[in-house]
Amino acid sequence: MKDLLSIPNQITYIRILLIPVFIIFLLMDIPYRDYIAAFIFIVLSLSDALDGYIARKKQQITGIGKIIDPIADKLLISAALIFLIGKGVPAWMAIVIIAREWVITFLRLIVVHRQIIPAGRLGKIKTITQTIAILAVIVNFPFNWYFMLVAVIFTVVSGLGYIIKIRNILDIKILNIPNIITFMRFGLLPLFAVTIINSKLNYSLLIFAIIVISDKLDGISARIMNQTTEFGRIFDSFTDGLLILTSFLLLTIKGHIDLIWILLLILPAIFIPLSKIVLLKKYRKMLVTPIAKISVGIIYFAIIAILINFIYKEQILIITFILLYLSMFRYIILSSGSFKSVKL
Repeated sequence: MKDLLSIPNQITYIRILLIPVFIIFLLMDIPYRDYIAAFIFIVLSLSDALDGYIARKKQQITGIGKIIDPIADKLLISAALIFLIGKGVPAWMAIVIIAREWVITFLRLIVVHRQIIPAGRLGKIKTITQTIAILAVIVNFPFNWYFMLVAVIFTVVSGLGYIIKIRNILDIKILNIPNIITFMRFGLLPLFAVTIINSKLNYSLLIFAIIVISDKLDGISARIMNQTTEFGRIFDSFTDGLLILTSFLLLTIKGHIDLIWILLLILPAIFIPLSKIVLLKKYRKMLVTPIAKISVGIIYFAIIAILINFIYKEQILIITFILLYLSMFRYIILSSGSFKSVKL
């Protein structure tokens, strides 16, 4: 817990919590909105350098910090790109950048209990180019499309560098039937996002149904074929989380749900993955609580209710978030070390 609450990590948490403030100003219809949003984005981006400086100065560099710091960066960049689609950011560029960011994040989490991979030089250049490109779009700077193109190029190139490093660390079998199904489910996420952005909700519902069904199929096939792997558990959990975040962000952008729901999602989106990482490092396996399984199922049901504009969708969302927060508190308790053994 001491590592979790170190000063650099607290700055990172604050940075994550302030992302909705940036989005609110980005969307508000007020004078100088773009410049205010750009200023907040600069402050949030510079806080990344601040927490790193303090961590080095006070010798508070922690394994958790090395994980949540890049996650905070990716949340900020992803949120900015999603809300800027059609306002200077082409959808394909946003999808390429966001997909690369979270795929690499997932792969880094896969090897976190073996080796923490810090950001390399290309990764830092990638972050700088993304920040400049997003700022150029926000203030409508000339040639901002070319800034975005440069960011995409560095994003892809740096991603390849991480893949090479991770490939040298991994020595587990990842190509089996259950994992291939999960890869297919992961690959459908960008298509699902595009259909929501383009307001083709019938297609969104169909793709979402395929994703949910395949979520059950990979688990069933893993048990039947005796091909359950730690990689599969982590990949499945990561894909579930990314699907939920993507769905709520896009449904908020398109006005299908109120902003309060995505704001309520912030804390679980931070602390559930963080707690899972702590437990993964401690027990070397992905632990999933029963209430977490139930909450994921209810969340899927809630997303379907939103897509079909079910009359009681608000009530379903309330139940969903009650379960989600109970799941979050359960993970926090487990990861805090309050129990000598983990009984799930």
